[in-house]
Amino acid sequence: MSLTPSTPESPPMNAVAVVRGPQAAPVARRTWTIVGAITLALCAGLIAVSFESASLDYARTARLKSHGIPATVTVAQCLGNIGGSGSTPAGYTCWASYRVAGVHYHSVIGAMGTFASPGTPLRVVIDPAQPGTIELASAVAASTPTPRVYLIPTLLALAWSAVCAIAWRRRRRRRRS
Repeated sequence: MSLTPSTPESPPMNAVAVVRGPQAAPVARRTWTIVGAITLALCAGLIAVSFESASLDYARTARLKSHGIPATVTVAQCLGNIGGSGSTPAGYTCWASYRVAGVHYHSVIGAMGTFASPGTPLRVVIDPAQPGTIELASAVAASTPTPRVYLIPTLLALAWSAVCAIAWRRRRRRRRS
């Protein structure tokens, strides 16, 4: 393209030359509306799952504290975990064998931060609703069911509501115009 002043036959000086292919078509407003609606629906689903997770965590902590079955289990195996870089230790995953109501279980011991040799007896609390789930008795004693587990899902729900209100107002203004 030359840098000569534009004439009726030549394009303006600030025009962009198309190198290859046709010019890109703009994305329609309806497409963005559909993408926005799908995104808001996915966010609403994520918030619902967050509330459900918080509710189950709260109930599980309360159940272990009030109705948990204290027991002593024997460590069967304990493996060290490493961090993302591969050079930093990140705790241990230990398995234990135990019986509840005549049923034999082989489960991961929750909240293990230290190594336990195979054969080591550990005090745990068994979840009465899920006997295959056990937590260290010291971790259960240190935990408390708190409504703070609902804080993040509530903040997400408020942010989602604000975004929905803004989108609704913009859509109404556009329709009035």
